Amino acid sequence: MGRNKYSQEEVDEIARLLRKKCSANRYGQKLIRHTLRVKYEFNIADFNIQGKAFTDADLQECIKKGIIQILSPDTIAQMKKRRKELQEKDLWNSNS
Repeated sequence: MGRNKYSQEEVDEIARLLRKKCSANRYGQKLIRHTLRVKYEFNIADFNIQGKAFTDADLQECIKKGIIQILSPDTIAQMKKRRKELQEKDLWNSNS
């Protein structure tokens, strides 16, 4: 599972990528989904009905319903830092 809290800047970029995905070929769509997962920890499958395309309008609907939250950039940066620390700690413990 990915994140459900983003800054407005991240939401704007995710929306742009979703619009781009709709007009891309199959390979382009794969690259865009990969970017969404890796850069933004945004997994389309967390928010849509399986087999249905997820669009910018669906993203806005998730925001409207509170499924996706928009927080301040500082709060998002703190969340990312904490998540990274926890991941590093977990990796350290699994290698012991």
